[in-house]
Amino acid sequence: MKSLSFSKGIEKDITININVGYYESFLKKYTSKYGTLLIIDEKLKRNLYFEDRSNIIFEKGGSEAKYFDRYLELCKIMMSENYNNLIVVGGGSLIDLAGYVFHTLDFPKGTFTIVPTTLSSMIYLPVSGEFYLDLNYTKNFLKVSGYPDFVYVDPYFCKFLEKHDMKNHFFLGYILGLLFDKNFATLSLKYSKNFIRLDLEEYLYSSVKFALSLYSNDFPFPGTKLMKYLIDTTNSPDFIKNEALSFAFLVFLSYKFNYIKEKNFVNIFENITGFNNLKSVKIKSIKSTIKNIPIREVLITEDGFESAILNFGEIKDYIPEFNGLLRGV
Repeated sequence: MKSLSFSKGIEKDITININVGYYESFLKKYTSKYGTLLIIDEKLKRNLYFEDRSNIIFEKGGSEAKYFDRYLELCKIMMSENYNNLIVVGGGSLIDLAGYVFHTLDFPKGTFTIVPTTLSSMIYLPVSGEFYLDLNYTKNFLKVSGYPDFVYVDPYFCKFLEKHDMKNHFFLGYILGLLFDKNFATLSLKYSKNFIRLDLEEYLYSSVKFALSLYSNDFPFPGTKLMKYLIDTTNSPDFIKNEALSFAFLVFLSYKFNYIKEKNFVNIFENITGFNNLKSVKIKSIKSTIKNIPIREVLITEDGFESAILNFGEIKDYIPEFNGLLRGV
């Protein structure tokens, strides 16, 4: 087992464990444990064996997990059964739901534990300090601050992912590689094309270290802040594809602002479009009322990245040219 500790100052230390095949022995400890509720993605019920216990709830993952009515239902269960500890086993949307419940309810809190089950949620580690719900047909309309106490990353769950999803999810590792280690970016490209000799435990250990380095310095995961203002996520719920488009625009800005040379930009852009078909996702029209909102993002440099404050008053003129570039993909 590989272990990491992530500290957010005086708030709390988060223990992160990475181990293949650990889920079974871990979950057995908590089934029927007094005061602990387990929320598990219902898809896993078909693939893995879970004992029929009263403290296990199987929830549908995906975008529907973040609907407000699902939040209210889960709140009632937590309060009526006097649960203190919450464990969520699922992908990013289910993790958001559980995190939002745990950090908005006023109850005697124990521990909040996350077991991510998709490659994207293992790389895009849920320790940024924010959890989201959708409301009024708007994605991530509601936000609450908070952190888990424990994160258990088990690459075994990737066994049940579609190969197409696995391919696309390695894109998040590719981004981290561009920021911290070009060899890791190359490895992410290799793994996305060929799963033979895939050492996911070591790969995820490296990606987690890179992600923690971002969060410990209060940097956002590249593209996620910008995404909210660029892309109509209501009509385009595919997180990875939206992330790819938003990050591609950041790389384009990096080139235009002379942080990277044209040759490097072309290479990165070709790799991004190799992961995801961006023709189906378009940048929406920028509203004049939000053009001066400052957005903290990171721009790619030749040897890493730099923090940058962007606002649409400065970057909106680059959008038509970027859209033209997308049409030529």
